[in-house]
Amino acid sequence: MERLTKENILKNQVDTIEQFKVLDYLKKQLSISEFAVFLIDRFTIKVIDKNNEQGYFKYNNRTKAVDFYEKNIKNKEMEK
Repeated sequence: MERLTKENILKNQVDTIEQFKVLDYLKKQLSISEFAVFLIDRFTIKVIDKNNEQGYFKYNNRTKAVDFYEKNIKNKEMEK
């Protein structure tokens, strides 16, 4: 798990295209600077707010959408 710095977020410095799509979604939907942001796996970014609440945003290759989960899930179908 790698924590993104403010500079990483500003410059969209992530490891995969799927992470880029999730980060782009988060930047458009949230005040991303208010969260700690972590790269979890090829498809998933974890965010933690100031109350220590966490959520997982995962890119779904089948639907081409970003899905939200309260817990990290493993879904082999997304990798197809």
